[in-house]
Amino acid sequence: MEIYTSLQQINLTERTAVALGNFDGLHIGHRAIMQDAIDAAKERGLKSLCFTFSNHPFNFILQRSDDDPDAVKLICTEYEKIDLVRGMGFDILVNIPFDETIMKMRANDFFEGIIKGRLNAGFVSVGFNYTYGARAEGKPEMLIRQCMQNDIGISVHDPVTADGIVVSSTLIREMISTGNMEKTAMYLGRPYMFSGTVSHGKHIGSKNGFPTINIPAPSRQMLPPNGVYFSRIEIGGKVYNSISNIGVNPTVSAGNAKTIETYIFDFDDVVYGSNVAVYFDHFSRGERKFRTREDLFAQISHDCERAREYHQKRVDNAIVSC
Repeated sequence: MEIYTSLQQINLTERTAVALGNFDGLHIGHRAIMQDAIDAAKERGLKSLCFTFSNHPFNFILQRSDDDPDAVKLICTEYEKIDLVRGMGFDILVNIPFDETIMKMRANDFFEGIIKGRLNAGFVSVGFNYTYGARAEGKPEMLIRQCMQNDIGISVHDPVTADGIVVSSTLIREMISTGNMEKTAMYLGRPYMFSGTVSHGKHIGSKNGFPTINIPAPSRQMLPPNGVYFSRIEIGGKVYNSISNIGVNPTVSAGNAKTIETYIFDFDDVVYGSNVAVYFDHFSRGERKFRTREDLFAQISHDCERAREYHQKRVDNAIVSC
C-alpha cells in the first residue's frame, strides 16, 4: 500500500476510487463507506484510495493540543489506522494533516484541486453526513452534482446501525467513557485496544505472585474508566488470555501517571522492550485504594478467578456457535 502524508507528494496517473472521510475510529459505519470504494475499484479497474486526516479537524479548529483534556481523543492510533486500512486491501492511503489551507479551502476548490486534481478520482464514496470545504459548505447533494458534471461515479452511504442505533464516533466515545467494552467492540467491529512497548514497572506484582507487563497509557487515545478489565494480549503474533488494570495504582503508588498493567495467565517469558497490543473485552470493576497490600492482592486473586471464568466462557460460546 502506498502512503502519502502530504498533498504535495501525490502525483497519480491512474484514476482512483476514493473513500472520503475523517475516519477517526474506522468503525463499522466508516468501513462500509470504505468497502464501497474498494468494490468500485475492482468493478471499474481503478486504484482504491482512502483519503483521511492524521489529526482531528475539531482539535485544529479549536486550537486544542493533544494533552488538552478537552481535546477530541483518538479511537485508534496512527499505526492502528494504517494497519486497518492496509488490511482492508486499499492500494493507496492519503493521511494528511488537517491544516489552515484545508480549513479555508472552499468546497469547489476542494473538489477541483483535491478530489479531481490530486486524487484523480473516477469514483467517490462518502457517508450520508459528509461535509467538505470552508465552514462545511459542501454537502453530499453538492458533491453528487459535481461528480455527475465530471463523469465521476459516486456512492452516498446510508447510516449504519447496530441494535437500531446509528453508529458514530461520538457514540463509541460514549461507550468507551462508561467502560462498555462489549458495545464498543460491536460498533467498532473489533475489540478496543491499546498498543505500546513493554517497560519496567516497580515489580510489586512480581513479588506477590502477579507479574505484570506494563505499557504507558497513551495521552492522545480515548481512555476508559480506571479499573480492572478482562483482556487479551498479543505478543509476537500470539494472543494470550489476561487481566489488565488501567490507572494510577493508588494502594501502592502516590503518582498520577496512568499505566496499563497486564497479568498474563500461564505465561512467564521476559518481554521487556517488545511491542504488544492489549485488547479490552470487559470492564470488571473500578480502581480503588485498599487498606493494605494484603487486601489488594487478595482482591487481585479474586479478579483473576473471575477473568479465567470469563475467558473459558468465551471459548465455550465460540465452540457452541461453530
